[in-house]
Amino acid sequence: MADRDLPLLLVRHAVAEDSNALGDEARALTPQGRAAFRQHAKKLARLTPLMGIITSPLVRAVQTAELLADALGLSHVEVHPALVPMKGAARHVLKLARDVGPGWALVGHNPSLERAAALALGQALPDKLRKGCAVALRPEGRAFTLQWMAAPGRSLRRP
Repeated sequence: MADRDLPLLLVRHAVAEDSNALGDEARALTPQGRAAFRQHAKKLARLTPLMGIITSPLVRAVQTAELLADALGLSHVEVHPALVPMKGAARHVLKLARDVGPGWALVGHNPSLERAAALALGQALPDKLRKGCAVALRPEGRAFTLQWMAAPGRSLRRP
């Protein structure tokens, strides 16, 4: 499969603990969230190969990215500040998506990932971006089209 034929994935982190004594940035995946996403990552790996993964530096996103990397047989996950949840993050995520192009997964948080997808598509996603959900986008010039959405424990959704 040629790089240009690969999708760009936007992946919301898996289910994490509600709080952590060290703060929001340190919230880790729950054992159930880790197990569910490990299975989901295997499904994602069967759907498409990827060249790389870029993640938010927050613990729950890094852990999600590492599970995805393991399923894909990738040895490295890059951390990028554009994926930190903050005001205006959707535009940073979309810029990063355009910069890296197809064949990459961006792992981050809501609402910034859902808003970035809506900006990329010119419309809202057809479903909620649940925890652990992956959205496959096909770049077409400066715009994108939706290929599919895949959430843990749910069937693949195509437009």
